[in-house]
Amino acid sequence: MGLGFFQRCGKWIDHHQEPISLVISAVSLVFFTNFWTWIIEKDSPLGWRAAGVLGIIVAIGSAWFAAKSQNALAVRNSELEDQLANMQSVVSGFGSDYFDIWDRRLQVLAEELGFDARDRISVYRHHDNAFTMVGRYAVLPQLDKPGRSVYPVDQGVIGAAWRAGNGQCVVQDLPDPHADPDDYCARNKDEWQIPAEVVQAMNMKPRSVAAFALNDQQGSSRHAIIVFESTDADRFSVAALEKRVRGTPGKDIVYLLEIMRNREPSLEFAREKGF
Repeated sequence: MGLGFFQRCGKWIDHHQEPISLVISAVSLVFFTNFWTWIIEKDSPLGWRAAGVLGIIVAIGSAWFAAKSQNALAVRNSELEDQLANMQSVVSGFGSDYFDIWDRRLQVLAEELGFDARDRISVYRHHDNAFTMVGRYAVLPQLDKPGRSVYPVDQGVIGAAWRAGNGQCVVQDLPDPHADPDDYCARNKDEWQIPAEVVQAMNMKPRSVAAFALNDQQGSSRHAIIVFESTDADRFSVAALEKRVRGTPGKDIVYLLEIMRNREPSLEFAREKGF
């Protein structure tokens, strides 16, 4: 019981560092003259002088911390405003079609990564116990075609990344689906719980798959997955993918997910589009 209480107190203090430091700074500055008097008066006891020095240190330290926190918050707010304005500009520039907006944004990322006709990028939003695809880009039209409308949360590399502690799952040694289709289907079923009939119906049978969970803007919870696929084995540099997913391109996709939420089409409309 006591441990839980202290943990709650610590969490509350951690979340309210800035206002606490402002209060301490204000109170300390009120008594700043007293602290200084205790230090300089010749007949002040040693304890009072020590208290005066400590009080001045606390006053200056808390004022510095409050100013630093305010500056960091202002910078963060400015960054978020710039990113929001940028994403709104992207949306207005790409046109009104929801899927076209995603196609163009993922195309930019594919070009940054040097992807070609072997590769594909998809983004899935998590909802209940499944994923729905919100966007996809591939150079080859046959790879760019949508697949299933709903993807179970407990299947595939997507599901493994969602459940993983670090939010990612990478496999780059899947069998050749053309040279050994039975082994390809068996590997997907045994390791990734994807039924053979689903594997056989896939318009892209990748040998390399890298999936990364995306947190919301606050970073508090996962709400989407981005998946990189290639028909070649050992295709990806995981470090290069992770750098972009955790960096500015990944953050842009998270902001786009937030901005586009209200424009997201219904599942029925998505199915009409082929998703």
